[in-house]
Amino acid sequence: MKILKKIYKFIASMPFAIILLIAVAVACVIGSLVPQGEQFAQYRDSYSERTAAFILAFRLDDVFHSWWFIVLVALLCLSVLLCNLSRVRALIRQTKNAAVPEQAIALSPDVTAEQIDDPEPVLRRLRFFRPVKTTVDGKEVVFAYRNRPGFWGAWICHVGIVLIVLGYALGQMTLFSATVYGTPGQTKPIEGTPCEVTIDDFRIERNETGFIEQYVSTLTVGNAETGETQSGTSSVNHPAVLCGYKFYQTASGDAVRVTIAENGVSFESTDLCVGEELTISFLPGLSLYFNAYEPDHNGQPAYQILFFYQGQHMDVGKNYFAPGGVIDLKPYTITLSEPVSYTLLRVKKDSFAWLVLIGAVLTALGLFLALYVVPETAWAVREDDGRWTLNGRSKKLAPLFKEQFDRAVSGGKEAAK
Repeated sequence: MKILKKIYKFIASMPFAIILLIAVAVACVIGSLVPQGEQFAQYRDSYSERTAAFILAFRLDDVFHSWWFIVLVALLCLSVLLCNLSRVRALIRQTKNAAVPEQAIALSPDVTAEQIDDPEPVLRRLRFFRPVKTTVDGKEVVFAYRNRPGFWGAWICHVGIVLIVLGYALGQMTLFSATVYGTPGQTKPIEGTPCEVTIDDFRIERNETGFIEQYVSTLTVGNAETGETQSGTSSVNHPAVLCGYKFYQTASGDAVRVTIAENGVSFESTDLCVGEELTISFLPGLSLYFNAYEPDHNGQPAYQILFFYQGQHMDVGKNYFAPGGVIDLKPYTITLSEPVSYTLLRVKKDSFAWLVLIGAVLTALGLFLALYVVPETAWAVREDDGRWTLNGRSKKLAPLFKEQFDRAVSGGKEAAK
């Protein structure tokens, strides 16, 4: 039993909780800096072979789902929870005792003033507005207290921190993330969800000097399972929340509208973004890959189109085509339009963001109570000569309380401030 008690005290101790909090914070930083979910080759190319092996061995490629991260978060939550639970009885007792004259008077005062004619005006200047007259040990006492919720400031703050850590960890473990890109008018499925997004419009806003100020996408999202449809606008730093998902405006790039015709009659048209491949339906095995929109050998803006046949790159002698140019594959022609801009959207869903929000509110409340709602008591005891001895006690900020106390006793005009 003694060993279990020692283990309990160690887990419920504040030093252990601080160590765990630092460890979890370091793990979160690593998870943010190291690209998650990549293959060994990507890590080897970005770092080194040894570092790549280290990343995979310790699950740094998937920090938020690794066993050691889950254990750290569980221990941290357990430690702070036990630490808080062990303090509940003491806090309840402390809060109750602060309103009991016999208990409060038994404590040593921080400040004392003797030979007071009437303590009640002094108490009012100290902002003790509801003094209670009672008798303690046969002596007449005027007692007052305030700000008892301040006892709970640190406790509430710790609960908030636990909820923030727990919400962030659970959110990362269950986070959904996908990428969608396209041009206005296109409808794209959101992989891994029953939803699809239609890009109604995309515009690049510029200021008077021509510099880009904002990227704005107007979207319509539909859920095939529920039949729900929602529309909204997403811009940089202002994501749209549609059908339970957040749509972040991430980037933009160049796209080309490809029109395919046979003997001059168009029968297919599609937008091709940089990095996309178009399979030629009328020539099985042949595909076009839009590699870049950049200056050609003459310094003129052009599309770099790569040709592939059955997955193998074909050297056709020409890879750059000017906007408006035509690729001739008699009797078919492929016309490349002027460049258009496409929008790149990051789609995310964090099911535990509400828990982080609650934790943040509780943490802020706890800090406010701990820093600004300071429990204080004051009591005056009538002496045998009929005059009073006034005492005061402050849980924190004793020097400041002493200054206010002295000014209140002296009756200075600044006492009420």
